[in-house]
Amino acid sequence: MLSLIILTFFAVCIMFLGFVKQRNIIMPVAFLGVSLALYALLSGQSFWNHYLANMLQTDGSAHVLSSLVIMNGLALIPFYNVYEKRGQEEIADFLGLILFAMMGAVIMVSCTHYMALFLGIEILSISMYILAGADRRKVKSNEASLKYFITGSFTSAILLFGIGLLYAISGSLQIDNPLSVDSNLLGQIAYIFIFTGFALKIAIVPFHFWAPDVYEGTPTLFTAAMASLVKIASMGAFLRVVQYNSDNLPGWIDAYFILLIIATLIFGNIFAMKQQGVKRLLAYSGVVQAGFILLGFIQLKPGDESLILYYFIAYMLASLAAFVVVYFVEEQYGSDDLNAFTGLYKSNPILAFVMTAALISLAGGPFTSGFVAKIFMLNQAITHGYAALVVIAVICTLLSVYYYYKIVNAMYSKSADQKFTISPLHSGILLVFSLVTLAAGIIPSFFVELLK
Repeated sequence: MLSLIILTFFAVCIMFLGFVKQRNIIMPVAFLGVSLALYALLSGQSFWNHYLANMLQTDGSAHVLSSLVIMNGLALIPFYNVYEKRGQEEIADFLGLILFAMMGAVIMVSCTHYMALFLGIEILSISMYILAGADRRKVKSNEASLKYFITGSFTSAILLFGIGLLYAISGSLQIDNPLSVDSNLLGQIAYIFIFTGFALKIAIVPFHFWAPDVYEGTPTLFTAAMASLVKIASMGAFLRVVQYNSDNLPGWIDAYFILLIIATLIFGNIFAMKQQGVKRLLAYSGVVQAGFILLGFIQLKPGDESLILYYFIAYMLASLAAFVVVYFVEEQYGSDDLNAFTGLYKSNPILAFVMTAALISLAGGPFTSGFVAKIFMLNQAITHGYAALVVIAVICTLLSVYYYYKIVNAMYSKSADQKFTISPLHSGILLVFSLVTLAAGIIPSFFVELLK
């Protein structure tokens, strides 16, 4: 609770700081606020937690997911100083909205009540609708904001309809008060709507259609938040719903997950192969990664969630690093096209190294967190007897190497026109992303134990 209070307080303060002339204090204040929220969470501060009874959870997987969300925001904030340096007056609005988005994400991954879930979704979504259209002078940014808003509105409506049906049956909105619906047709329909709402939110095929256009049009640093913060919050909330109701879900739910996984892995990879824009390619990559995470949802049992949380860490590190690198390349060459990455190794070796590590991790290459995360998910599927599904997943993983290799090949081929540098702070943060990605791939047991 204290973390939410801190994030809310600092978000409002930062919004008001936009009216003062000394805008150079906005970044430090934002960083301080998020740091205090993280400290309050990690130190287990229980300030006013009793008011959260039956609405939010403050321990277990909720604690881990909330920490990941806040760490994600903390890692991104230093990169937003580029807006301050450009003299753009919107820096306070941007950072305030990022803090509000983090608050919504924390509520989503901590909820034990459907109304708390919906509140968190709306706080997060409204913030991201605005940030998607932050570059209001560009048509693509306006288009991205509108598409995201329309899709998000439909998602909320579908989710709320499912929640309403559950309430009509049980008279309760508690997520952690599972209702057996095997013999109840209305209950089964309710879960179809709820799970479809989540599938739209996390961009699972065939509900992925909005993601490439929105990712492409959104200013790249906010796309990084969309691909990591929003994805983790949505998947984390979905995980909690499945986790609490695992023994009471309809018998066909595993078949539903399997169909979504197969469609996502196959079509996500096919569409990704055709892309020339790196942001669109990474959007489809995120679709495929979500399909892999869903492997862990099949016959989910208590204690299994730590492996899914490990995948969240692997994906968060890789996607953050990849999109931030795309931002710097886009700023230098004015495009996120594949050709803009040609010779990046000579233009900026640090960015090339960071991007390479991120892409290898996303592809599931050895000695990276992505490799171990995929092994965990595949092992879960094999344990539950889905060998054929594992074969499909492995084939799709091999196919994904092709489009990741396109970027790597471009970075290490030909010579660059000119060298460029980025600030030591930004270089250092990106290198930390890469080192943690490698460390988590080499000593995964350490990270899994931390998650438990």
